[in-house]
Amino acid sequence: MGVGAVLALSVPFVVVLGWISANQFEGFFLKNWRDNEKEYKIYDASVRGRVMQNAFYQKGYCKDLAFTVLMLAICTAVGFCFLKLGFTDTNIVMIYILGVLLTAVVTKGYVYSVASAFLSVLLFGFFLTEPRLSFQTYAMGYPVTFAVMLLAAIITGTLAAQLKAHAEVSSRQAFRIQVLFDTNRLLQRKRDEKDILRTTCEQLTKLFACSIVAYLVEDDRLSEGMVYAGGERGKDIRLLEEPEHAAAEWVLKNRKSAGIGTDYCKEARSLYMPICTEDSVYGVVGIPMTQKPLDSFEYSTVRSVLNECALAMDNVHHLKEMEKAAVLAKNEQLRADLLRSISHDLRTPLCAISGNADTLLHNEEGIDDATRKQIYTDIYDDAEWLVGVVENLLSVTRLNDNRLKLNMTDQLVDEVVDEAVRHVSRLGREHVIGTDCEELLLARMDARLIIQVLVNLIENAVKYTQQGSKIQISAHRQGDKVCIRVSDNGGGIRDAMKPHVFEMFYVGKTTVADSRRSLGLGLALSRSIVEAHGGELTLTDNQPHGCIFSFTLPVSEVTLNE
Repeated sequence: MGVGAVLALSVPFVVVLGWISANQFEGFFLKNWRDNEKEYKIYDASVRGRVMQNAFYQKGYCKDLAFTVLMLAICTAVGFCFLKLGFTDTNIVMIYILGVLLTAVVTKGYVYSVASAFLSVLLFGFFLTEPRLSFQTYAMGYPVTFAVMLLAAIITGTLAAQLKAHAEVSSRQAFRIQVLFDTNRLLQRKRDEKDILRTTCEQLTKLFACSIVAYLVEDDRLSEGMVYAGGERGKDIRLLEEPEHAAAEWVLKNRKSAGIGTDYCKEARSLYMPICTEDSVYGVVGIPMTQKPLDSFEYSTVRSVLNECALAMDNVHHLKEMEKAAVLAKNEQLRADLLRSISHDLRTPLCAISGNADTLLHNEEGIDDATRKQIYTDIYDDAEWLVGVVENLLSVTRLNDNRLKLNMTDQLVDEVVDEAVRHVSRLGREHVIGTDCEELLLARMDARLIIQVLVNLIENAVKYTQQGSKIQISAHRQGDKVCIRVSDNGGGIRDAMKPHVFEMFYVGKTTVADSRRSLGLGLALSRSIVEAHGGELTLTDNQPHGCIFSFTLPVSEVTLNE
């Protein structure tokens, strides 16, 4: 009984394993096409031929075949050496089984390990048993040895191939998870659509070592294409040509993949995929396909990365919508506060002016000179207050509309301070207002607006201090700045109020002005004007009591012509 008999007895078993291995071998060739055709439907019939044509070389089947043959030759050579050294047949069989095991570990699939097991039996029986170079054997125990050797080799090789396949699947899954984790971590830090798109394309260039073209969607239209350079793959493809852009436009409208390897826009040389959620399309990404289409694993990884990108863009979009809603709500609140303040505060002085004018109109002869003068004074004060309110409102409007233009000139600070004091002289006649300014101190400013700032600060001091309080306006140079201070010795401002004093419509006890003499605009407007000059308006405590409002302006140098 020879090797042929053993092989004949093993035919059914080998046929079954061969059928399984053949299907596995076919699966390696057609896996890309079948998976993508079934799961993603992105490859047409023309792509299948290209996959079949290049799979043998691209997947390393030629290398696997060469390794299998080399391993069989090495095992046979080692077997000859063992035979010359007097080792038993068991040792030689173990060498062949080891060769089958190594073949299963190094090569892809079951087919090589099964073929190696089958050929190992043939080589052992042909070269290493008596008689040599024949499939006949003299020893009665060899058929059993051949059968056990074949079964052991097949089982060992199959198990090793399965373990390797599971390890590869786990490795690819771990790689995908790591890519998605890195992408998610990077995207969480971004707060702009362009930054998110750039980060996503950088991740894709790392994955495929090729240039990536990307389009953002702005107002339901594609923006100008942006190419993110990668490695050599795809370097020569003109990613911004008309067929490529047309494919991207098709993807935007239909929210499906298009381009090479799909049923749509086949003339394109890249695969275009949408960055989208269920409700919106935020962009389109194109990946050049110069060597081979994406396999199922690559496609699912890209799709997952783009989903992360879409979620990040969706979050940014919702965040911007919330910010817009908050701004609109704040503007509505400011508008409501302004209307409330104006309706309450303007009515009082207007009614006073109307009442005093009516008194003078109908009863002027019955009024003595002192009363008449007081009425004139009240009308003047109320009118001046209204003028100040209107000036502040106009300035606030210009600031909100970015229409406040500065007429910057070099001005003597003491003259500007004197002009501001003159404006409030009637209002502050029951207070002690003093000035302390360096002589010939020049600052670059819009004099009209800085006078308005000083008037607001002085009026604020007059308004919130008792009669007879001292208000001091000083100006001194500090380096390349001019520091102007308005201080008082009143009761001061509580610490809890200090963070809010520069807020619009804030007047102390209530957020919205409820008194005739304060709309809560002066300090907020003054800070905006000072900041427009490149300075800063601050509040500090005066000693032993009171408060100090300080702001800075750029200094101007005096040039003397000899």
